[in-house]
Amino acid sequence: MFTAVLLSLCMWFDWKTLKTDDFTVIYKQEYYWEALHTLQNLEYYKDNVTGIIGPGQRNIPVVIEDAGAVSNGFANPIFHNVHVFTHAPGFAHRMEGIENWNRAVTVHEHAHILHLSKTTGLSRVLTNAFGSLFAPNIYSPGWAIEGITVYCESQITPYEGRLNDGFFDSYIAARVHGEAMPSIVEATNTPFEFPVGAYYLYGGEFFNYLSKTYGEDKFQDFFSIYGRYFWAPLSAILPFTGLDIAARRTYGKSYPNLFIEWQHYENARHEAWRPTGFQVTNRGWYMYSLRGENEKLYYVRYQPVRVDGFSQRNLIHIVEFDTRDDTERMVASLSGTISASLRIVDGNIYYTTREFARGYPNIYYSGFGIVANLHKRDLATGIDRILFSDDIRGFCVLPDSSVLYSKDRLHGYGSELWLFDGDENVMLFETELLIGELDASGRVVAAVARRDYENWNLYLLDCEGETLVPLVTTPWIEGNINLTDNILLFTANYGREYAIYAYDLAADRMYQLTNGGYADHGVLINNTLYFKGMTKHGFDLYKTEFRPKEIESTEAVPSEKPNLNVVEPKIDHGGYGDVLKTLFPSVRVPFVLPTKSDFSTWAYGLFLLGGDATDENMYGGFFAWDSDKEDLISSILWQSKFLIPLDVIFFYDYKNSFEYTLTFPAFVSLEYGLSHLDLFLTGHVFDGISRNEFIPGFTLGFQYPYATLSAGLAFPFERQAWGSDINRSAQQMRLSVQRLFAGGEVCLTGSAYVDRHNPDIPDFSIRGYEAISSRRALMVSTEYSHRLCRVRKGLWNPNVYFEDLYWTIFADCALTEEGTSPYSAGVELRLETKVGFGFLYLVPRVGIAFTKSRELKIFLGISPRLPI
Repeated sequence: MFTAVLLSLCMWFDWKTLKTDDFTVIYKQEYYWEALHTLQNLEYYKDNVTGIIGPGQRNIPVVIEDAGAVSNGFANPIFHNVHVFTHAPGFAHRMEGIENWNRAVTVHEHAHILHLSKTTGLSRVLTNAFGSLFAPNIYSPGWAIEGITVYCESQITPYEGRLNDGFFDSYIAARVHGEAMPSIVEATNTPFEFPVGAYYLYGGEFFNYLSKTYGEDKFQDFFSIYGRYFWAPLSAILPFTGLDIAARRTYGKSYPNLFIEWQHYENARHEAWRPTGFQVTNRGWYMYSLRGENEKLYYVRYQPVRVDGFSQRNLIHIVEFDTRDDTERMVASLSGTISASLRIVDGNIYYTTREFARGYPNIYYSGFGIVANLHKRDLATGIDRILFSDDIRGFCVLPDSSVLYSKDRLHGYGSELWLFDGDENVMLFETELLIGELDASGRVVAAVARRDYENWNLYLLDCEGETLVPLVTTPWIEGNINLTDNILLFTANYGREYAIYAYDLAADRMYQLTNGGYADHGVLINNTLYFKGMTKHGFDLYKTEFRPKEIESTEAVPSEKPNLNVVEPKIDHGGYGDVLKTLFPSVRVPFVLPTKSDFSTWAYGLFLLGGDATDENMYGGFFAWDSDKEDLISSILWQSKFLIPLDVIFFYDYKNSFEYTLTFPAFVSLEYGLSHLDLFLTGHVFDGISRNEFIPGFTLGFQYPYATLSAGLAFPFERQAWGSDINRSAQQMRLSVQRLFAGGEVCLTGSAYVDRHNPDIPDFSIRGYEAISSRRALMVSTEYSHRLCRVRKGLWNPNVYFEDLYWTIFADCALTEEGTSPYSAGVELRLETKVGFGFLYLVPRVGIAFTKSRELKIFLGISPRLPI
């Protein structure tokens, strides 16, 4: 038994490292290939990034995480590390040019760290001494933080990066066409409208303009100048005190004036842009995966709905559009975005939804990873069932109703081809190409695939020969295929313009179907071409007459592939000791505070914040010496995911209390129904270590298309036999139901507790009343929230923005052990407010409550919200 425990402990320490002078890649032992590929790309392209931003000061830890079929990467400028997910992007609302995922994501995140840690002069001294919070470039607008990284990722090749695929340019053109180019205030605060992630788009295009107009070398100058302004936190509120000074010293103009220049530039550049075709729907936001069957179209519509101050619900539906009368019908509600294109065969619609699975080596999802559930839905009866779950990247349905699908090779580049015959999944063969899409018509199977360091191209699949035969291969992107008989419709971004093309397999000829504007996901019905077009509000359905124009295959110079092997001899190997080194506190802030109002005595202390690069362990500490009482004041917080999926939190307050919480996710799901079940145990030692409380309990949640439900039960108890001064048993319960209704949200919350033996009488409050004390109580609240009006006004100096105003009507009531029954009803106004470059979310509120005693009580409050 001792040997088993020892072996399991060794598994927790199985982080390995690959190291150079500039990077330390941290990975689980079986992910050596991913780690090596990541480090090689970091080293090979580091000069591209440092040439734009400037060199860094410290070695950067880079953590490899496998979260299943989800693509991401993020940089933590406070803890100075980067995390890279292993899964390469594929199907999405647009065809993003990524020839190599490791290169694209590491260039982007490396640029983040170099930019946000850039310091000079006194700021460098303060940052080196006291931590990353003193790095001025952290206090930058989102369009600057993301804009420089989008610019960097787009300078490697002409076909990779978001400035090169054409979507960003097309959307800016749509804004120009709609006479709605964003101001600096809008770009900084990104109000609730299309597109999500506007920081990337506006920032990338703005930095691209600055580079063309003033020169790329100015970026490094600006970051260095701003990087010496140790008062930069003030600049986040008053940009004229820092950010604009640095802009004037670099460009001769403040950022508001530079934004006006950019607006004029884009207005002139896209003056002639017009949408192509005729707009059929007018809903905006996102639509994707357009398919056709029997004069009907099917697509996925993503529509977020803001229901309260910075609170939203995401509605995702499969929609049927009847081309005979231009009517829409909702076919199915989805619990999340689909991960592969829809397929429609014999009156059935096949689609994938994301789901959690256990056993993935990551901290981000606590050891869970994303897989795909493949659904089959009968369009006539509405019967929906899940056929199987796997790491599905692309799939198609063959004439015998079997499902052919691709999944990524593990620990290597390429794909595996699998077949599901209705009973079992069988692997057919492997290929060195990554297969992103599959579509079938009769015996013909078309594929969208790419080699490493190339973009998505078109192939025909030869299952008998276990090969993919090239059909259309260019350095640009071809994808979003639709195969009917011998005609293959596809989208390509030749010349950075999204357009629809057709390939006649029988005649071996290629045709262009649209020209100008933006067109994607083509479907041909009765000599009419339907496709996804774009306005300033998002994507909608468009149509145009089918007029094919024969063209030759596009000629373009391909990207140069790197020789990464030149990096390998410089690499050293390491282990868990390299992870322990990253535990050094990232924030080390000394402070002096008065302990009396007359400032006669002071406390001297230090605030610490740190964690290891893997995010398995994070901690914070507050230490001070009270010169009046001649005593230590200290608090320590530590969170550990060392035993994932178990989450452990410890909190210690010197001479006062000690608390720990253990949380275990017993069940998680992304499908409708039960979404999570978490078990927890909290221990609390307090009152000078005289009381010892244990609180076991659980929380659970359910999600449905328009409603969510959450509930929780907890059972606090104390026992003298276990070290507490008293014997006590208590019960606590809460319930919350939220339902979309008429463009707003109805919310019903209830909570109750029984705590008769507690010497500290619990209290609670409802609107219109002060705190109410009782040993047993039941509280119920009902409210309806809805947007009252759009405000969308703000200032650059001071940097504040008012987005939307919401109103809420409510009714609160309570029952207590003493038999009192306070209640109130009234209305609240809640104003969405952003401060400090849009990163601080606040919801100030004012309300009037009519109480049981027939009094009108006015109450005020402000709620901070995290921008996530």
